[in-house]
Amino acid sequence: MKAVLDSFRGKAIYVFFALLIFLTGCFLGWMIFWQNPAFIPENLNKLLGNLLEISAKMEKESKLSIAGYIFQNNARALLVMIFGGIAFGIVPFFALIFNGFVVGVVLALNFYHSQPLYFFLAGMLPHGILELPAILTGAAFGLKTGAELLFSKGEIRLKRLKKNLKESILALGILIPMLLIAAIIEAVVTPLILSPFNK
Repeated sequence: MKAVLDSFRGKAIYVFFALLIFLTGCFLGWMIFWQNPAFIPENLNKLLGNLLEISAKMEKESKLSIAGYIFQNNARALLVMIFGGIAFGIVPFFALIFNGFVVGVVLALNFYHSQPLYFFLAGMLPHGILELPAILTGAAFGLKTGAELLFSKGEIRLKRLKKNLKESILALGILIPMLLIAAIIEAVVTPLILSPFNK
């Protein structure tokens, strides 16, 4: 367990950059929506495909099935962000931008349809408290790998790559359970919190 916890050391600055990139994506999603609201409905499936699928499944499938589907999507996104860092950090960078963009669009849609802010927060916070830190931390591992590949040379580059990949694998011991719990909360708790708004 100590090795797993130690894998998170030295990542704070990269978590900060991951958060900054994510918030930039949120801002872009918000701004693009309000500059051209028609763009979003025209591209809804491309932008919010996973969210729409989850919403459809919630109406007809079991909570366990929904939680499994959410977990699968989020775990895949986490792995892409962590190990996509070997492409010099480009993959986690654009994944953060896109995920932030989607959140910005959802927030803008919330206000566009005259929903109060607490409706958005009620839908995002219960599972987001675990899901967002897990995703941002995973992206931080990917960004660190990318940065050290860019600014290292020769044997040092290879040594740092091996070290970062080992730490990334160890970190999954905490990040994956966080996503599993978040998926269960999103499938079971979030609908209960939102149910009063649907009446």
